[in-house]
Amino acid sequence: MAEKSPTTVAILSPGDMGHSIGRALLLPSNDSRFRIITNLTGRSKRTQKLSESVGIIDVHTDEELVRQADFIFSILVPSEAAALAQRLSPLLSTHQHVIYVDMNAIAPQTVQTISTLFPQGNFVDACVIGLPPGSLEHMPTLYLSGTHAQKVADLFQYTDLIKTRIIGNEIGSASAFKMCYASLSKGITAITIQACVTAKSYELEQVFFDELKESMPDIFKKLSRAIPHMAPKAHRWVGEMEEIAKTYEDVGLSGKLFQGAAETYRFVAEETLLGKEIIEDRKRGESLDDALQILTESLRKKHQDS
Repeated sequence: MAEKSPTTVAILSPGDMGHSIGRALLLPSNDSRFRIITNLTGRSKRTQKLSESVGIIDVHTDEELVRQADFIFSILVPSEAAALAQRLSPLLSTHQHVIYVDMNAIAPQTVQTISTLFPQGNFVDACVIGLPPGSLEHMPTLYLSGTHAQKVADLFQYTDLIKTRIIGNEIGSASAFKMCYASLSKGITAITIQACVTAKSYELEQVFFDELKESMPDIFKKLSRAIPHMAPKAHRWVGEMEEIAKTYEDVGLSGKLFQGAAETYRFVAEETLLGKEIIEDRKRGESLDDALQILTESLRKKHQDS
């Protein structure tokens, strides 16, 4: 009997999350089950290096990527999600067996609009909750919605690095879930940044931290890790906060809280040294004290220059 051909999964783009998902699928026990491909044209040297480090194959063009793929995973900063779908959907109209999986942190109405680019229905709404698979902390979960969600979930049955959960057939359900979850996890981090920087600006950080340790120890523990951890990701979280604002406005709530959170992350990304940090090559801001010192100095300089 002839061996079954491997399933080909295209990942755009194999950055922090994307290359880790590729690595999870390419475990040694899966080496005959999957091929992971990408198109690295125009991508950064860092993304190219991450891709090569786990054995993802660069096919160089969108046309070749779509021709070879069985599944396409879109894993980008939120602001690039629609443009990628617009770029690939014309090619997918002649390759209707290929399932396009949008894993981006975008509002349900955004993903619903993107799904209309795939009238043949080969579209799955998805989101990842947690750190990239393979991280030392808890295993991430891939939430899926859409009529083809089970086909995507089945890809991950051979790995113990990522869990899957299907939450219905409705396009937008997975994205709405992501927005609710991220509004807590990343929204709280934005609030703690503002509180801690303000306390430090008034030279009250030690009093503030002592009180938190006594009355809110869980919050202090979270912010001690979350503020240093967010630094290399702040640029990606700007668009995510804007998508959360859009989600809440759509149900009749105010989005201003998360527009403010977006401004906080934009400040970190564009106006501080922390915005230049790279996850695998951290130089500054790895401790809470150093991160807050950089943030406070940058804010002071911003006020002086304005």
